[in-house]
Amino acid sequence: MLAVIAALSASAAMAVASTASRTTAGYPARCLLSGQTIAINTKIARLIAPVTTVRLAHARRVHPALAPTRFVFPLLGHYAVPSNFGSGRAGLDWHHGDDLFASRGTPVVAVTSGVVFSVGWQNLGGHRLWLRDAQGNEFYYAHLARYATAAHNGAIVRAGQVLGYVGTSGDAEHTPPHLHFEVHPKPLLRLGYDGAVDPTTYLARWQQIDMPTLPAKPSPAPTCGP
Repeated sequence: MLAVIAALSASAAMAVASTASRTTAGYPARCLLSGQTIAINTKIARLIAPVTTVRLAHARRVHPALAPTRFVFPLLGHYAVPSNFGSGRAGLDWHHGDDLFASRGTPVVAVTSGVVFSVGWQNLGGHRLWLRDAQGNEFYYAHLARYATAAHNGAIVRAGQVLGYVGTSGDAEHTPPHLHFEVHPKPLLRLGYDGAVDPTTYLARWQQIDMPTLPAKPSPAPTCGP
């Protein structure tokens, strides 16, 4: 009997781990196990479902201090930021970031200096990428229309450098163009994708960089009469 209980416990633990990997996959490919199929005993599933639901339903509204370095707003130009972090999403647990609505093609920039990684396509995030700063904090960008030249794996970028352009790729194809943006502080990375925190307060503090302006065209030279 004890052996059966032990085996059941082990199976439950494996099921929890597998379910967490699948359920918290969200946008980043780094958390997605490609081609994975999960078969779980229905009795075990009923036991673990409340546990995973409680954990995933908790949206973190804490704001760990990031390093005293330069941070800038992730968009250039005009934008609208509805604070929808933590809101429920049909079939996708809770919203792990804020959506920054702007015109299609609006430049998206690095919020701080760091290393770009996980650049590429993901079914939910579309054209997406991650940025890691020198302190280990990570920032997630999704639904880009396309990438800038600087956006490739291993690229070292500076704050304000263009990484891509606002779009509707991935599961945002039926929404207005926007950037989905997330903040993952280093102390919470151990929690995986659920270590995301509310970016709204950070965004309100970060400096907005103005769009570059083209030099004015010179006025035509005056013409002299005969």
